[in-house]
Order: sequence, then structure tokens, then C-alpha cells
Amino acid sequence: MIQMTINTVNWATMESKKDICELMDKLTIEILDLMEDEVKLKIDIEKNSNSGNLLIAKARYIQGQQTVSASQLPTENTPEFKALMTVGSDGQESTGDAVNVALEQHRVSKEDGYIDPIKWFGILVPQSLQLARTRFVKTIELVVSCTNTQLQLNHALRQLTGLRQMKEVHS
Repeated sequence: MIQMTINTVNWATMESKKDICELMDKLTIEILDLMEDEVKLKIDIEKNSNSGNLLIAKARYIQGQQTVSASQLPTENTPEFKALMTVGSDGQESTGDAVNVALEQHRVSKEDGYIDPIKWFGILVPQSLQLARTRFVKTIELVVSCTNTQLQLNHALRQLTGLRQMKEVHS
């Protein structure tokens, strides 16, 4: 992949303007690929989110408005609990930007404070509500993937800016 080529370049040995221009061309192609990936991911995020919302509406229609509503959601009086999915960073660059964002999934454990939120709606929840949950989990995974793509895109743009500056120096 082009990313490997750009990361392994020895910046000190960049002597000719032609080498810099070739690397800028490769980097521009990589940026375009990353932009395309980002747009595709954002479209998938929107599709999954809309699908999840429609499935919740279907569950409300089938079960009635009171069985799937905000009244089942936790309030201030509800015991505290932890999220089943959390986002963390894999590492740091020298600039302080995250290299990669990862999704951490935790097991349901009442002792540790991890509860299953679908249980707020009863023991026998409608199939459409379970499918909505699956869609929203997929949406979260896509958001993390989109974030990683954006981080790669920002890194590539910073590299391109550095190459432009080097090109000006060699001119």
C-alpha cells in the first residue's frame, strides 16, 4: 500500500525535486482513497442508524407506545452502571494525535456494573427491538472505523504539507 511507502521514506535523503513530486503524487492518490472510504463509511453509518430507528418504531407499533418508550430508560434513581462498549486509543503520535481508535466490548456482569440495556424493556423483547440493537452496535463499529479513516487522512494531509514545504525549499 502507498501508506507503507510514505512511512518508510527517509526524509533526509530526499534530494531531488522529482522524488518529492512522485511521493506527493502517491500521497494525493492515498488521500483520495481515504476520502472515498470516509464517504462510504458515513453513508453506511446513516443507513444503519436509520434502519435502527425504523426498527424501534416498528417495535413501538407492534407492542404499543408504552412498552418501548423513554419510561424504560434509567433515571437519576437507577443504580449506576457501565457502558458495554467503550472507545480507547491504541497509541500516540509525537504530535499527540491518536494513531488508532479501538472499540472495547465488555461482558454483561452485574457484579462489575455491566448490565444489558435491552433488559430495560422486559424479558421477552420484540425481535425488531433486538434487530435495532444489532443495527446500533454496527453503527458504533462503523463510527470507530470512520474515526480511524479520518485520523489516517489527517496524517496524510500533514505529510503532504511537509512535502510541499520541502518542494519549496528545493525550488
